[in-house]
Amino acid sequence: MPSLKSLPIAGQRQKLWRGLDEHGAPPAPSRELGAAPPPDDATSRRSVLQLLGASAALASLGGCLKPPDEKILPYTRQPPEVTPGNPLHYATAAVIDGRATGLLVTANEGRPTKIEGNPDHPSSRGAVGPLEQAELLRFYDPQRLGVVQHLGQPSAWRDFLQATAEKARALRDSRGAGLRFLMEPSSSPLVGRLRQRLADTYPQAKFSSWSAIPLQQIHDGAQLAYGAAYEIRLDLSRARVVLSLDSDLLAALPGTLPAMRDWAEKRDPANGRLARLYAVETNLTVTGMNADHRLRLKPTHLHRFGLALLGRLAAQVPALSRYAPLQQRFPLPPESAKFADAVAKDLVAAGRGALVSVGPRQPPVLHAAAHAINAALGSACAAAARPVLHDTNAGPRTLEQLVEEMRGGKVDTLVITAWNPVYAAPADLNFGKALSQVPYSVYRSLYLDETADRAAWVIPALHPLESWGDARAHDGTVTFIQPLISPLYSGASEVETLAAFLGEGDRTAYTQLRAFWQSQRPDDFALNWEKWLADGFIGGTATPPEKPAVRHDQILAAAMQVAPADSSAGLEINIVPDYRVWDGRFANVSWLQELPDPVTKLTWENAALVAPGTARKLGLRQGDRVELGLRGPPAHATVLIAPGHAEDAITASFGYGRRGAGEALCRGLGFDTSPLRHTDAPWFSPGLTVTPVGKRARLAQTQEHHSMEGRLIAATTTVEKLKETGEELAENRAPQLTAYPGAAYPGYRWGMGIDLSRCTGCSSCMVACVAENNIPMVGKEQVALSREMHWLRVDRYFIGDDTGNPGVVVQPLMCVHCEYAPCEYVCPVNATVHSDEGLNEMIYNRCVGTRYCSNNCPYKVRRFNFFSYTSDYTNTEKMAFNPDVTVRARGVMEKCTYCVQRIERARIATRLQDRRIRDGEILTACQQACPSGAIVFGDLNDANAKVRRLHEDERRYDLLHELGTRPRTAYLARVTNPNPELA
Repeated sequence: MPSLKSLPIAGQRQKLWRGLDEHGAPPAPSRELGAAPPPDDATSRRSVLQLLGASAALASLGGCLKPPDEKILPYTRQPPEVTPGNPLHYATAAVIDGRATGLLVTANEGRPTKIEGNPDHPSSRGAVGPLEQAELLRFYDPQRLGVVQHLGQPSAWRDFLQATAEKARALRDSRGAGLRFLMEPSSSPLVGRLRQRLADTYPQAKFSSWSAIPLQQIHDGAQLAYGAAYEIRLDLSRARVVLSLDSDLLAALPGTLPAMRDWAEKRDPANGRLARLYAVETNLTVTGMNADHRLRLKPTHLHRFGLALLGRLAAQVPALSRYAPLQQRFPLPPESAKFADAVAKDLVAAGRGALVSVGPRQPPVLHAAAHAINAALGSACAAAARPVLHDTNAGPRTLEQLVEEMRGGKVDTLVITAWNPVYAAPADLNFGKALSQVPYSVYRSLYLDETADRAAWVIPALHPLESWGDARAHDGTVTFIQPLISPLYSGASEVETLAAFLGEGDRTAYTQLRAFWQSQRPDDFALNWEKWLADGFIGGTATPPEKPAVRHDQILAAAMQVAPADSSAGLEINIVPDYRVWDGRFANVSWLQELPDPVTKLTWENAALVAPGTARKLGLRQGDRVELGLRGPPAHATVLIAPGHAEDAITASFGYGRRGAGEALCRGLGFDTSPLRHTDAPWFSPGLTVTPVGKRARLAQTQEHHSMEGRLIAATTTVEKLKETGEELAENRAPQLTAYPGAAYPGYRWGMGIDLSRCTGCSSCMVACVAENNIPMVGKEQVALSREMHWLRVDRYFIGDDTGNPGVVVQPLMCVHCEYAPCEYVCPVNATVHSDEGLNEMIYNRCVGTRYCSNNCPYKVRRFNFFSYTSDYTNTEKMAFNPDVTVRARGVMEKCTYCVQRIERARIATRLQDRRIRDGEILTACQQACPSGAIVFGDLNDANAKVRRLHEDERRYDLLHELGTRPRTAYLARVTNPNPELA
């Protein structure tokens, strides 16, 4: 059987491989790690159940379900009474690092069960990312902190209010001397008003903002370029050529959802000319996987490349002529020079359709250089607007100043609402030790984490699904947070915690929120308050874009102060936010821990990513345990050899190695990168040392599971060869001769289309499928045995022979609902059958677990329950279940159903209205979540249905067509737009 698979590209055959084992490069040493443990001793049934946080102490909560005391309004303005079986949908928001994403939350009999994007909200447009969806499991997490603690002992909110009132009297006498607030970056108008009132009450108090993943570099870059802090709003709907400099704008992260949808439209051949994407980065990212051309650089070389590009543009753009000296100051090696020349030429030709986007980890001078380029080219894709955050200084320097005051005894009272600074702060600050020296400290947290272990008072945080609040979206739109349920635990919102120092801790957040907006909008408040809550936001409140003048002289002076790249700097560390746990705050969510990383497909931990060439040079193999040293104590990591990674650098994602007492699920997973982060270099730095320790570990990666060996899988082509490829792909959708007459489907004929040109591989669909279909998580040991239960997977394939910088194509794959399904005719008990609408259905109570169907499925999309994952669930855990989907028992097979429960719900609704289901009325869970609109579902009998158009597209092909299964899911080949000068 061949070890490499063919990828159809018109006129040539390239190689398609999933990992280095298949490529034939240095092998992953999984065989040397010992045989896979037998099922009996791999994982105990009890340990598997613990993954979902079972807790008998919460069993009584299921019977205490009640809505909030305040009036909440459903999004679709249905009658407030609840009809059993009919869900309601409420508009609310998730806030990460101060910026809101508009959401719609489904409630069944008063309990939240599913999070979707708000289709009317500018930050989501109906889509949703993995992090926002995971808020549902965080809400039901029984490991959440449930009681106020004082000096490590249980206490009560009233005790805290009494102690704070006494402390506040003393602070008022001293005008707030010694009072400090360390807050999460916030855009909340209500929190902004509270900050102002606190500043007026305590004139000598100081406020600091802190985020482990701050936007300060962006704001500082705007300060350098424009003389004031601005945020840059991207409009990729106007883009023709985009250069990403460490800007992961196609990953489903906070603030990127609108850009993903706009970019998908620009990559659809049906919409006309395709835009082109260049990516310059160290580690392979989601954006890099989707780039037409990608340049890999060491992290300290990246911003110097951007300055060299600015110097090259000086000869082509008169407005940039003063930057000509930068080309000589930052000489580029041949490969980089060729790339820069081609990019410069393309940007100039694109004019208003050109965009240079810079990631938040990069230094301010690179951001300023991008502003200069975009302004000189007249880019319509980037607009400057005033920041939505109250405080734009939320980086490590701000925290360093606070720590110096704490060590110097100048801080008597510290109120912390920022997320976990003891864990997330750079190691050289030693924030935990400094916190121990503060006499009176208050920390508000969802969990008993590392910071909670050091604080005097710990206040349980209320989750957004059970509290009131407001915030601004990425464009400034005022967005409301409304609860769907009364708090599961005692706790307080940030508003109530801050109000305690004003003597108003007994005022609810709702009371304060309503009073604030009544004062802000007195003329239309009475008329519109309920509409705002029902919609989830106030329309027309986006902050307007501005056109500040670029200060070219200041940018040039700052650029000339940057030293040229040092080619002898040795190994460099590259710290990145984690796609799954972000900065660590989502580390206790099993949905995200078991979600494969979009690029590496690693689960349940992080690793030290290293390029194949660097691994050979250092004598490293996959799974080696190493010590990573940089100016302090080492970090202990496991090596993962990553194709596409820059040479002489090692990347590690932030957010693992947790040690909090109250987060049992994530404790001990992965390694902590804090020893490698320093105040002056929190993201990347030279001088890294790598020392093997002679041990090995197993990494649980999913990419090489469920093989379709040696067959046509993912198809890609270029714009120039699209016609040729369409003719070639026609062979993979043509009717096949058969001795059996085809079935007739006079009613509905359900089908799906997946456009690989639109799919970025962000994995939002996977989390949506898990949440919708009650799919259990199985743990690292079971994942390593290929027993993960995901009904939908997103495969990532490398293209070509080059392991250093291969091409990449991604492909979502679930059950394709074959017309002639191989699974159906091998099942001895008729547990899998064909419906009269073409669905391949599972009848769980017939299944006896022979697994013949899985063995006979060429797509490898069926999953088997090796354990009973739900038998010991508490009532609280069951509250997260979708009541429309059966919870499967041990010993049965399961798979994608095309969200048949949504089909049946729509059927019932339309039957009452005596009409057919219209196109677009049914959205599968994966389709609804997808930020790029890559997945389309509908009735193939409807000539006007969008899915019908996809099935008739020239790019359409059937997966494994030669087997004659006639899948109902069709794929559209990916189309790229390479630059001929770099091809």
